[in-house]
Amino acid sequence: MRIKISSPEKKLYEGDGISIYVTTEMGDAEILEKHAEFLAIIKGKIKIREANQKSHEIDLNDRKALLYTDGKRVDIFIV
Repeated sequence: MRIKISSPEKKLYEGDGISIYVTTEMGDAEILEKHAEFLAIIKGKIKIREANQKSHEIDLNDRKALLYTDGKRVDIFIV
């Protein structure tokens, strides 16, 4: 699935991943391809796993972000 993470300052990540792990206001969540439509405020660290087993981690520090997925793509906008 296509993953795009950006802030007002710059694009932090754009690529294809097989999973993304985040912490929402309600707890931890893992988004996989074909996930149900989902909208959440996230905090903490964003962990991305690619098909080649590479992983990326982005620390939001004290910031929060808005995550949206339709099951084919994940968009995260850091505020």
